[in-house]
Formats: sequence, structure tokens, C-alpha cells
Amino acid sequence: MLNLMAAEQFAMTGEREKMNSAEVEKKFEKIVGPVAEENGLKLLRTEYVKEDGNWYLRAYVEKPGGEVSINDCTMVSRIVSKKLDKEDFIEEAYTMEICSPGFME
Repeated sequence: MLNLMAAEQFAMTGEREKMNSAEVEKKFEKIVGPVAEENGLKLLRTEYVKEDGNWYLRAYVEKPGGEVSINDCTMVSRIVSKKLDKEDFIEEAYTMEICSPGFME
């Protein structure tokens, strides 16, 4: 199984109320879930974590009956990126990743 990921970096600016990780994940899930479905994918889970001093916003997706391709991840990443820019709810700079299930392991 391929472990695929498309990533985008964000540095958000402006005044926002600080959200905890669970709140960020919930809002992100509401954005990425429908986009994944519209592109033939299923959202498995999201996470917003700090690793080695950097924040990561991740969505793990699968393709029912098939394997997730890098094109699938890239397509979802591009659409979600635009929506995140518009929503602008995350205070910290972060990297967004759309990953295949094998990437979790």
C-alpha cells in the first residue's frame, strides 16, 4: 500500500480566539469531510498536533474499493486549502496534510 500525502503550509495572521486542538479538529472535519466525499473519498479522522515545534493539521482519507492516489490527496488539499484560507480560524502557523490510511502507520 502506498503511503501518500499532500501538504500545504499556512501562516495565519489576524486576530482570532485561541482554539484547543479538539475544536480545531472538529471545524477542520466539517470542511474536509464534504470535500473528500465530493471527490470519491471517505474521511477517516483528523488531527491537529504539535510535533518537533511545528503544528500539523491532518486528514486521513480512504477510497472505498480502491487505493488513494497522490492526485486524490492533492485535489482534496487544494480545495480544502482555499476553504481554510477563507475560514481563517487557526491562530498558529501550521502545515496541512491530506494522507492515505497507510501514512498513519
